Amino acid sequence: MGRKYEQAKLAIEEFLQTLDGDYADQEMLIEGLKGLQKTTRCNTYSSVITKSTIEKMSFLGEIVEVLGEGSAEAGAREGVEVAAKEGAEVGVAEGASSASQVIDEVIIDGAQGAGKEVEGGGAIQQEAQEAMEASQKEMKDVVEKLEKGEPGALEEANAIESSWKTKFKNVWAGAKTFGGFVGVELAKGALFTAGMKALELVFTKLTHPSVANVAGGPGAPATPVDDRRLKIIQVINKSGQILQEALDTWSKWQAAHYDNRDSYGTISAAGFDLSIFQILQNGISSLGDQRDKLVPLVSKAKQDNSLEAVKTLLTADIAYAKAVADLNSHISSNMKTMTDDGLPTRSTEVQAAYSTLVAASA
Repeated sequence: MGRKYEQAKLAIEEFLQTLDGDYADQEMLIEGLKGLQKTTRCNTYSSVITKSTIEKMSFLGEIVEVLGEGSAEAGAREGVEVAAKEGAEVGVAEGASSASQVIDEVIIDGAQGAGKEVEGGGAIQQEAQEAMEASQKEMKDVVEKLEKGEPGALEEANAIESSWKTKFKNVWAGAKTFGGFVGVELAKGALFTAGMKALELVFTKLTHPSVANVAGGPGAPATPVDDRRLKIIQVINKSGQILQEALDTWSKWQAAHYDNRDSYGTISAAGFDLSIFQILQNGISSLGDQRDKLVPLVSKAKQDNSLEAVKTLLTADIAYAKAVADLNSHISSNMKTMTDDGLPTRSTEVQAAYSTLVAASA
């Protein structure tokens, strides 16, 4: 198998050299090909993603890898629980779930006719609700293919994410499109939160010897570096929960008030009248993109297990938290028409989350 694999690589390399086009592009393809490795089994699903591919991986591909590797650590959960019963303060995160399970558990509350409104008041219309559910089902379908290592799954994930970018450029096309956007953002936020919990589970196992022993490892005493590494991740997770809840609350409120979007007024900038409702949506979308870009840093920290990688993640997370705090301040100061109509602000909680992250970097 190994010889055939190497022969196939050589044949493809020779073929690439025959292609017309830019020489530098050919060289880049060839160098990338040299980095390919044979696929291996990973946990309960087949890993078809190579190291060279990870650097260009989509959000879904990367988070499935993070959670897939994390599920292997879920076996340590029993040891974590035993250590906790023995009185050890391990600050344990919940056990890692698969990405498809996480999507299944996303709650879309405030549906019209469900008898419960979103926070701040208002119900999500059926058309938007159905679009939210459809976008999450689409996401789950490709995630399950990634988890199983099905051929073409990574390409399909990239294609779906590309289609979101195109579709949501015109997010104001109607309640259906807007609902799809909100559904995607809620699911991606839940996946990121789950990925961070998986990372905490890994570092909990590495830090506490009693956990490692029960899980089958030798269990070396924790070092100050081990403790600091775990505490930083725990701070990121505690703050991250607050930050994600703020984004989810704002997104759901907008979904429930989509039909009233033009009633909240506009502001003039560079000769254009911009809808205040749209400014908020743009802010939420930008924050979602910034959060998604943290995933490669989560993956790096999980692979390296180093304090340096964790500190790099913390620095990026502080910048993200600052951006959430800035949007919250903008809501409080400049979006009175919407806050008067129930749009919640999270000033105290968000500022505390940001301050806690900054303190953890000292």
